[in-house]
Amino acid sequence: MGYALRRDLTYCEVSDRLVFLDLAADQYFCLSPGLEAGFRAIAAGYADTSPTEETRALLLAGLIAENLGPTDARPCAPPDPVRRSLLDTQTGTARPLTIGLLTGGIAFARMALRIGRFRQTILRLSQRKAAIGRGRDFDPLAMRELATQFEWTARLTQAHDRCLPRSLALAHHAVTRGWPVDLVIGVQLRPFAAHCWVQAGSDLLNDRIDAVRPFTPILIV
Repeated sequence: MGYALRRDLTYCEVSDRLVFLDLAADQYFCLSPGLEAGFRAIAAGYADTSPTEETRALLLAGLIAENLGPTDARPCAPPDPVRRSLLDTQTGTARPLTIGLLTGGIAFARMALRIGRFRQTILRLSQRKAAIGRGRDFDPLAMRELATQFEWTARLTQAHDRCLPRSLALAHHAVTRGWPVDLVIGVQLRPFAAHCWVQAGSDLLNDRIDAVRPFTPILIV
């Protein structure tokens, strides 16, 4: 018997601490030192048939569940290392239709988040991306054009501190057109902060390298 991480829960290690994201509750949290030590033991595969007090507490809290197979409580796998930002290589002029679609997508994402549909929005993006399949190469010119058009939306919407709805809108726009980009949510501690961006392989579409470097990915869609 093993253990598995509860569905809708993901985590990463930041500054020697484990940070969790509960998609259903739209909440970040850390464990107490004792529970974190217990969770680390489980994730490392040290769990046995006689649950410890920490294991029972984690089961009771619903963070883990018993699994008939081997233990699987891995942290978020990192995305491709960022190589460049396409905001530094923008070309072309504004295309009103594309900008309008992207701006509308941002408004829709903000509304969905405002009414508590974070998990559903992430799930819909994941399902659409899965339908594309793996192995499709990115067209560098198309990605550069998309980054250019999306940058124009900053003139029409409030870009400051709006990374999540803006990134959701960009990712949905790309995935709908068959481009399996990655939506990445990262966190940092001391002080705590979360940030969101979109990657096409190792290329950043809507941010600068220096802006995402301090953040450890906790969710990749």
